[in-house]
Amino acid sequence: MNMKKLTVALTASMLTTCMISSLTAFPEEETQKLRVMPLGDSITDGFTGQPDGGYRLTLWNLLKENGYTDHIDFVGPNGLDSTVWDDNGSDLNHAGYSGYAIADIPNQRSGIYNFSEWLMQEYPADVVMLQIGTNDILSSALDGMDERLELLIDTILTYIPEDGLLYVSTIPYMDADVTNYTDAYTVEEMDKAVDDYNAQIREIVSRKQSEGKPIAQADINSVLTKADLLDGVHPSATGYEKMGQYWYETLTEYINHNNSEMPPESESEEITESESTETIYRGDVNQDNAFNLQDVILLQKYLLGIQPISYQAFLNADMNQDDKVNIYDLILLKKLCFNGGGFYSAGGGEDF
Repeated sequence: MNMKKLTVALTASMLTTCMISSLTAFPEEETQKLRVMPLGDSITDGFTGQPDGGYRLTLWNLLKENGYTDHIDFVGPNGLDSTVWDDNGSDLNHAGYSGYAIADIPNQRSGIYNFSEWLMQEYPADVVMLQIGTNDILSSALDGMDERLELLIDTILTYIPEDGLLYVSTIPYMDADVTNYTDAYTVEEMDKAVDDYNAQIREIVSRKQSEGKPIAQADINSVLTKADLLDGVHPSATGYEKMGQYWYETLTEYINHNNSEMPPESESEEITESESTETIYRGDVNQDNAFNLQDVILLQKYLLGIQPISYQAFLNADMNQDDKVNIYDLILLKKLCFNGGGFYSAGGGEDF
């Protein structure tokens, strides 16, 4: 994943909001989860019930098994009534729309682009997992697919935060020998249509990355084969399990990018007596005895691999006290900063 260049606009109002007047306890209700939106057509929706919820059930189970679900909130206007999810303790919203194309195809299909601005405004997301385009091919609407996709991508990117990410996935091959949804293609023609569209996806993502946009490539096409399809288009239970595993690895790679275990003191900058770890001020990443936007900027740079931080700064940046510094800590730090919160002082020490 190519990391974008970090650009931060500093304004007087932000600095005023972020300044701290006193040290306060770090309340549990301040915890903010990583907002993730699964977005796409019926393959995201989980059409055919193989299993109920498609890849999202496998994804959720893996996240839960590995301790991530307390920190993740899946967002979107759609949900599931199935007891499969209720019994699993899941609260998974999503934005999967069965039968939808990239944008409206007149007299054939509705498109996600046409309500994408409303969707992103009503259901803000830090990470969007987009897979779309299958129905455009099924409708033989090949002309202009790349242009429609870029319009959708640009709209979504308008609402993705700087430290967020839009994943745009390739689509899997379809089996033209199964004519449940279309008989307009030979096997060779269908494969070529998918290949051409996936090449367009890669070109658009690469170009946006070079422009510094928070976007990355996902590649479901590399995960599924035609043998993993139930009806020539939608994955079987095995296919959805493969997709869930792929999205789990992709999502946790984003979460853990530059995710540092607590470093040994000998491997970090020398800690002076005044930088003793006996007192940890959560949030004071730049160690200037103040809590402001500069702490957020420094943590962003650290997570992007742009600038190292000291051992003491690492301790201060570990907002959720899990001995790691990653995107979760940045979310908490930003929430406290822009909501006018204060430091959490761990281990005693004097107030600033």
